[in-house]
This record gives sequence, C-alpha cells and structure tokens, in this order.
Amino acid sequence: MGGLNLPFPRLIAEVYSDNANHGPGTLKAVLHDGVKFGWSAYSRFPSQAFVTIKQDSPHNVDIVAGLDHLRMWYVNESTGYGPVLVFAGRMGDPSESGDDVVWSAWTYLAELALSRSGYEVYYKSKQIKAVVDAEWARDEASGKFADYGAKVQGDSLLKHVATGTTQNPKASDGTAEMLTDPAFGLVDVPRLLLFFDLSEIGRANTTQNTTYEITRSTSPTFNFWRDRGTAVTQQRLTYPGNVKDFRYIPGVLDIRNDLATIGTKKGKNVEIVATQVTGTYGITNFGRRQDMFTIKTLSGYPKLANDASKSSAQVSITQRAVKESSQPTRALQLDVRYDQFEPFDGWDIEDTITVQAKRGRTDIDRSYRIVGVRGVLDGSGYSQTLFVTVPAT
Repeated sequence: MGGLNLPFPRLIAEVYSDNANHGPGTLKAVLHDGVKFGWSAYSRFPSQAFVTIKQDSPHNVDIVAGLDHLRMWYVNESTGYGPVLVFAGRMGDPSESGDDVVWSAWTYLAELALSRSGYEVYYKSKQIKAVVDAEWARDEASGKFADYGAKVQGDSLLKHVATGTTQNPKASDGTAEMLTDPAFGLVDVPRLLLFFDLSEIGRANTTQNTTYEITRSTSPTFNFWRDRGTAVTQQRLTYPGNVKDFRYIPGVLDIRNDLATIGTKKGKNVEIVATQVTGTYGITNFGRRQDMFTIKTLSGYPKLANDASKSSAQVSITQRAVKESSQPTRALQLDVRYDQFEPFDGWDIEDTITVQAKRGRTDIDRSYRIVGVRGVLDGSGYSQTLFVTVPAT
C-alpha cells in the first residue's frame, strides 16, 4: 500500500470503481503520489476527506468524479497501530489550482440528501422507528410505496448499504415509546434532513443522545440509535498531556436566564415564562438576560391525552429550556497528540470522555461528548483535532 512517504504515521488512500449496487467494486488505484491527505468524521453530518495530487499524476484521468469510492486508512508503524479505516465514501469533484488537483470525497451519509420522501406521506402518532424504517427501506409490491425507501429505490446510490439497527427513542419517563404528533406528515423532504429532524425529536425534552449513521466500514450499515455513546473510562484527554493545544470558548454571552414562549391552554394562546434565579448564571448573580424561544415539539412527554396535560408539558419544556440556556456551552476544540490518542483506538464518535485542561484562567475537569474528529497529513507530519460538546443533562 502507498501513502505520503513519511516514517509514521501514514494515511493510505484507495480508489475503488462503482459496482452494480453503486457500492465499491474493484480496487483501481492507491494514491501513492498524494502530497496532502485529510479525513474527518462527525456526528449526524456528512464528513469529508481529500487527497491532493499533482497535475501530471495519471490518477487524475482514472478517477471518475461522483461515482468512484474512496477508502482512507490510518497506519502507525511506530506504535504498531493499524491499518484502521478512518473514511469510507464516494469521490466528489476535483478542484484544480496551479500544480495541484484536490480530490474531495464525502461519506455515504451525504447521499441521504440526494433521496427524498414521498409527497403527502403521513405518520400520525407513529413511533419514530416506524418512520425511519419506512423511509429507509419501505418497498411494497405496487402503488405509491413500491421502490419507496432510500435504500430500495431504483438505481439508489445507497443500495449497497446494509440495513442495521433501528431503535425507538423513549419519552421523558424512560418507559413510554416516543411518538410523532397527530398531524406528522412529509412533503418531499430530503431524507438527510428528515433523519436529522427525527433525531432531534428523539432528543427533545430528554437526555438521550438519539443519532443515526452509515457506519465507517468496508461493509457500511445504516443505523438509527435511541441513545448512542459509551463512557470512555480507560483514557482521558489532558492538557498538558495528550492534548497539545486547545481552543475554549465558555459561551457566557449566550446565557439566557429568562425565557418566554407562546403556548396554548383551553384553545387559547398564553404566554409561558420560565426563569433561572439562582446559581452562577442565574438572574440574581448574573443579571436578567431575556429571550424568546419556540416550542418545536411535545415529543418526550407521554400520555398527552387532554388539554391540561399538554399545557403542563409546555410549562415543563420551557423550564427545561431555561435550565439549559442558563448554562455556558463550553465549546472546546482539542489538538491531540496522535501517538497518544490514535483514531478510534478505544473511542468513537458519540462517546463521552473526561477532559482535564488547565491554562491561565481556564480550568476544565468534566465529561464531554466527542462529536467530531479531523486528521491531516502533509510534508510537515500528521495532526489530529477533536471536537467535543457538553452532554445533555
């Protein structure tokens, strides 16, 4: 296998032809003459990779933009780790400039944006799992739902992706199954947006980390998870230590401790106000900081059988919203030492991990969720960056 000619680590980029199921076919090339490589992986969003090669490389003629497939592997001979698949997806457009051609690629998740739902398809008071299953693979013998789902449509780019696990999110009580609302329906919705919105409903008014994926694998699989992520206990991220540098934005300017929204009660619009008075960022200590917000869904609250229960749920949602908005976002980007925190070595996207970082006025010691990672290899070596967020509580 080839890659940038460095002792360690290496990124190895393989290009595959497109087969009858629009999946990877035969190996066409290993981009051994690449001068720069990059890959990424993100929670719920399509991820990108790239390879920069010279204008006179024969690979520029061989690659079929928009059809061929890219796999990128990480290998570190110095630690004996790898090869580990860090990227799998389809080649995009080349971008030419000067002496170089930059080939991009996107994970298969991006192709959900090229698949749309039907027109006036209703899922009234249905489990979210039922919506996901239908929009992914529904296929009836005839009629409106023949060859309907993203995977089973004629000439679907996702035909090669296997059907994996679909789970239904739980309501706020941890027991009841979460349902769509009584008027839920679709009108030609791109399925990437649909699955994102369904995962947002799954997260709404709960602490579960509902998510979806097409796995990073030589045999990719579509999954929709109720509550994804494992606590990494054998490792932690420390500065100084396995973190070289970090960028931290506390997010105090986004604090809102007095929220108002418009709800309904007995068929009439009413104002609902919730405040956070106590605590570091409460009204008393941090001053009153007001804003409006919109209740997007009552999902997460079971047994909304009457007006009183719906009104109570709206108040609870507003109270939860002000609790969240009165806490700093604590956005954190970490530049890690690759030989001490190698790609997917005991961790993955969605996992939680302890971050300890002390520098100047910043003193962090708490659990974060890993939501993204990016790696770049060029003549100066390999660098890797993690993106983490505070888990919902």
